[in-house]
Amino acid sequence: MMERRAVIQDLRPLKGLLPEEMEAVAVEEGEAPFAGRVLLDWLYRDGVETFSDMTSLKKGFRHRLAKRYRMTEAKIAGEERSDDGTVKLLLEMSDGVRIETVIIPEASHTTLCVSTQAGCGRSCAFCATGRVKLKRNLTAGEIVDQVSIARRRAPVTNIVFMGMGEPLDNYENVRRAAILLTSPRAFGMGKRHVTLSTSGVAPNIVRLAEDRMPVHLTVSLNAPDDALRSRIMPVNRTWPIAALMASCREYTALTRQTVTFAYVLMSDINDAPAHAVRLASLARSIGAKVNLIPLNRTPDRVRPDCGPLERPSDDRIARFQSALKDRGVLALLRREHGSEIAAACGQLALA
Repeated sequence: MMERRAVIQDLRPLKGLLPEEMEAVAVEEGEAPFAGRVLLDWLYRDGVETFSDMTSLKKGFRHRLAKRYRMTEAKIAGEERSDDGTVKLLLEMSDGVRIETVIIPEASHTTLCVSTQAGCGRSCAFCATGRVKLKRNLTAGEIVDQVSIARRRAPVTNIVFMGMGEPLDNYENVRRAAILLTSPRAFGMGKRHVTLSTSGVAPNIVRLAEDRMPVHLTVSLNAPDDALRSRIMPVNRTWPIAALMASCREYTALTRQTVTFAYVLMSDINDAPAHAVRLASLARSIGAKVNLIPLNRTPDRVRPDCGPLERPSDDRIARFQSALKDRGVLALLRREHGSEIAAACGQLALA
């Protein structure tokens, strides 16, 4: 097993190369740039798994590619399916590192929740991934290969960078993956179908806008004041709410896009009427909408900084949502998917 893994890692990865880089591969191998564009189609649009399947490429070119390059970055090591049709895939990278990715089918679309890191270094109180700790960043190829694998199981229409890891801590690889997902020469998905969720890495929120990264932005806020947010989310100690709001304002000014605040509701921690009032003020200040996410169960629901973590009652959730709407904020309640297989928001932990 170790020998095979070493052989695979010695091959150069094709997944993650941008269109112009794929054309350069073709030229390097003695072919015309057009052969690189055909290679792109086979790899991303058609999703083939072996070079021998790329029948419109010259046989010699395919043979040379097989000797020098690898087509896949991940393999399926486990799979679970919930009663609502949600599928959680355990994927193993070529070096043995494992991650999880989740396919969420709904009536009008199918969403893939993509991981960007193996583990996470942000340690948010409500998220099980923080217990795994950060092993390493995923490459752009490992990120987009999750999409290729999922597409063999379902017609994926939407991508959310909301799986394991903090996307903005792996900025360059996420940027490359987003370009590939939305490029008409690669996966060809519309920009409005790709969303990135961050815990609040403020400088890279501005960088997102400056680079025109083709994603919609969701900020995991979860508290309307610094004292509480720093207890729930250690990232707030580095970039407190004032810095986060400033970056969101700049993002909105540069992109003219609406920011979404994700707000995980935790009973008797951040779900009081006073929290809703302050959250509404923050949302109105930048024209944001709010996605409310009732806490999903995780194996460790008692955190030293926060005490026991519990889901609020349905009545308490409804009152919180109404308080936001009464103050002119668009507040949506996110429906839970796959919680019984630990595939819902905040549950990914290689369980």
